[in-house]
Amino acid sequence: MKINRFLIAGIVVALLQSGVLYAMVEKHAMVLRHGTMITLATEPVDPRDLLRGEYVRLGYGISSVGTDKVTGNKPETTGLIDIYVTVKEGADGRWNFASASWQKRTDIAAGDVQLHGRTLNHSYAVTNDVYAVQYGVERYYLPEGWGQTVEKMQGEHALDAVIAVSKAGDAQISALKYNGRLLYQEPAY
Repeated sequence: MKINRFLIAGIVVALLQSGVLYAMVEKHAMVLRHGTMITLATEPVDPRDLLRGEYVRLGYGISSVGTDKVTGNKPETTGLIDIYVTVKEGADGRWNFASASWQKRTDIAAGDVQLHGRTLNHSYAVTNDVYAVQYGVERYYLPEGWGQTVEKMQGEHALDAVIAVSKAGDAQISALKYNGRLLYQEPAY
């Protein structure tokens, strides 16, 4: 008798779950079939942190590092992995990727700078042969009202970030430049 009660209870739970799933799918499909079609213009989203205010997201040429460009012994871990990326100044004054290593290097060329980053999304690297690297300078908080203006400049590809890098490789955004001119300078603390 106990088996029959469990069997009946299991069947009832399965039917309820199936009914809820069917109702969700039908509700979505009903709106698509019978809803009024309207078109709305989209607007860019202005990222805002409740505690710190407006910010912009920044990506860099060194944010993606080919898996074949990284030297050294890759640590055995499933989480985030430390990575050290060396950059070299180009003729235009911008710094570009020079090399990358799993271990901090002490033999970098004079004038080159080494940044400490962390890889993200390990499975992405396996399928795309690229490591997504973050250096802690991917978000920049701005004074109130600057967010959309800076995002527009970013879309024009005329925005540069001036990054301060410590001897340990830690990075901080010092300033933003627009077409080579100083746009905003981080205040001295």
